Amino acid sequence: MEISNIIKNQKIIKMIGNFENVNIQSLACDTKNIGENCLFFCLKGTICDGHDFSKLALKNGAVALVVEQPLDIDALQIVVENSRQAMSVMASNFFENPQNKLKLIGITGTNGKTTTTYILQSILKSAGLKVGVIGTIGVVVDNVNLPATLTTPDPIEFQKILSEMVKKNVDVVVMEVSAHAIKFDKLFGIKFDVGVLTNITQDHLDFFKTFDNYKNTKLQFLNSNFCKQVVINIDDESGKNFVLASVKSNNNLNINTFGLNNPCDVFAFDFSFSFDKTKFCLNLFDEIYEIETSLIGKFNLYNILASCTVCKVLNINSNAIVDGVKNMKAVAGRFNVINLKNGTVVLDFAHTPDGLKNILSSVKELCCGKVFSLFGCGGNRDALKRPIMGKISGTLADFTIITSDNPRLENPEKIISEIESGVKETDAEYICVENRVEAINFALRQLTKNDVLVVSGKGAENYLDIGGVKYPYSDYDTIIQESEKINKEESSFKW
Repeated sequence: MEISNIIKNQKIIKMIGNFENVNIQSLACDTKNIGENCLFFCLKGTICDGHDFSKLALKNGAVALVVEQPLDIDALQIVVENSRQAMSVMASNFFENPQNKLKLIGITGTNGKTTTTYILQSILKSAGLKVGVIGTIGVVVDNVNLPATLTTPDPIEFQKILSEMVKKNVDVVVMEVSAHAIKFDKLFGIKFDVGVLTNITQDHLDFFKTFDNYKNTKLQFLNSNFCKQVVINIDDESGKNFVLASVKSNNNLNINTFGLNNPCDVFAFDFSFSFDKTKFCLNLFDEIYEIETSLIGKFNLYNILASCTVCKVLNINSNAIVDGVKNMKAVAGRFNVINLKNGTVVLDFAHTPDGLKNILSSVKELCCGKVFSLFGCGGNRDALKRPIMGKISGTLADFTIITSDNPRLENPEKIISEIESGVKETDAEYICVENRVEAINFALRQLTKNDVLVVSGKGAENYLDIGGVKYPYSDYDTIIQESEKINKEESSFKW
């Protein structure tokens, strides 16, 4: 593609060199990913500056650079004010702006993003539409699952995915929008048909430093620059304040609300929960429906309400909305119930204070016996939440097993100790077992028929990150394998 087509709608400060006969065939922002006739974007990161790798990029095959200041090297250079924003716009142009041929739904929030994307997929499929999904679990293009890279892909990969979706005749793309993606302008220049806020609670303070920074970054997505319409959880404090501020400022943003406790457009009433289903009455912009779904817990009810609101805003038939919720199956790693011989295990991705509180509170309401909580916290991430999560587990669970969860480059014993300090505040019973497999084995041995073990943090993740190396690992597989091992031991002993 000619440079003139790639730089459309992009403010250029200066072009250095003769671009007349340059034909760009690939884009990259990592020197390891440089392809033939590549345009390389020099990005300023939190640790490294891509400008420092410009010579390596040229050596690896780049034919031109996008930079924020002219470099003293013999190379074709496009000087821009912001390389990240330029990459988003130019990547879109390079792939012929596929977003303009799709309806886009973007979901931001601390918890519930993944489940909400899959509820939306179920509803939209019920309406006869082809759906693409982009998020934590992976990418779904025309029912084909691709592995995940980041919650929100970088612009080059993102536009490539959208381009593939256009080729597969996808109608609607439902995607998770992370705070980091907003901060790093990954979606700059993209206009979503609907933007959604599920909730905002503490997370990622290792990067954002304060909750206000994190919250305000999330809220930046919910404006007319990014979204034609927005759907807001009115029961979330940040969501409620955002709505009140928007009304007060009269900014003409089209806002739709959902919730359980405050006046809103879409809400549920007469709801009840069990370990295999949720029943509720749905008020959908004053239309009333009775619904039964396999999604469990009040927090999932919020995800359902968010999805129903979005689809009604998009004029999806109400019957398709109801059918989509009814037909929805549990999302991998999200409140997955495993019935064992000696008790029940609930497997969940909860890895934030609010997420852990939600899952344990929901289980506690349903459990007839004791609630056991097994979890850890990731290394090189928000350390402030560790004692908070420890205290939550100690308060809500009858017994806590603190273990390792992706310690990365941190000392796992240190992480466990920080969680332990929070549990100690509650005088609750607990044990520390660093090895996650051994921890699960120990926990399973404590269960009796009416007890529930909640295994949190990893969900459907298929690895453990220890010392910067990802080792194959699955909570689900471990639970099944250790349970079978225990059953064999018991059978042998009885014999």
